[in-house]
Amino acid sequence: MEQSSSYKKTIQHQYDALAKKTLKGEAKNYLIELAKRATREVCFSELCESELNRLYVLDEYESDFIRFQVSGYDVFVRNALLGEALETLSERKRNIVLLSYFLDMSDAEIGQLLNVVRSTVFRHRKAALAKIRQYMEGKADENQ
Repeated sequence: MEQSSSYKKTIQHQYDALAKKTLKGEAKNYLIELAKRATREVCFSELCESELNRLYVLDEYESDFIRFQVSGYDVFVRNALLGEALETLSERKRNIVLLSYFLDMSDAEIGQLLNVVRSTVFRHRKAALAKIRQYMEGKADENQ
């Protein structure tokens, strides 16, 4: 059975109206979704440093550090220049510096651990720091 042209036009107009209504609804939903996103999204440039630091993780490998072993403790030094400076020290002075500054031990605790007097620990640490400073300043002068 053949349909009349007016009936075909009516069907076509109904379809067009339905398509327009659907597209308008989708456009409205899209705009609502964009508005919701705008309330949740923030530009990276607007984030404070502490919020930015939570967004990434840096992998750390043992090869990135210089490892020292002191009285059964492993001490990792990240700064290569400081690691080189520590390697130039005698073992006793290096151990005192590492125990003091990296493991937060007091002079009395270090003295007890290494079987030396507290004043000896102080003198060795002071001399070691002077030697480290001298080494690092020498390296800085070489690089200029």
